Amino acid sequence: MDIHSINFQMPSLQSIQMEATRVVQDVEKSQDFESFYQNALGMWNETNQLQKEAEQMSLEFAAGRLDNFHAVTIAQTKASIALEYTVLIRNQILDAYREIMRMQL
Repeated sequence: MDIHSINFQMPSLQSIQMEATRVVQDVEKSQDFESFYQNALGMWNETNQLQKEAEQMSLEFAAGRLDNFHAVTIAQTKASIALEYTVLIRNQILDAYREIMRMQL
């Protein structure tokens, strides 16, 4: 299997950062903080679910109940990318919060 084809399918860090910037800009436009908070919780819950699924598949594979290594690898990659994305969003939100706190009224 060609390694380049696998790397080509994974989103780049730059595209993840652009998405994180877009989310932060949407937050800045939004006037309803509660809806933003609910959306963020949904994203974090989805990331948590992907992490749990990847861990469960790894345990199933290690126990010999699952023989599809590719599915395990794909689940782990999805969980890894989702976690990376979530951390980037969190960092963008914290940066925005710090910037707001530095503003002088």
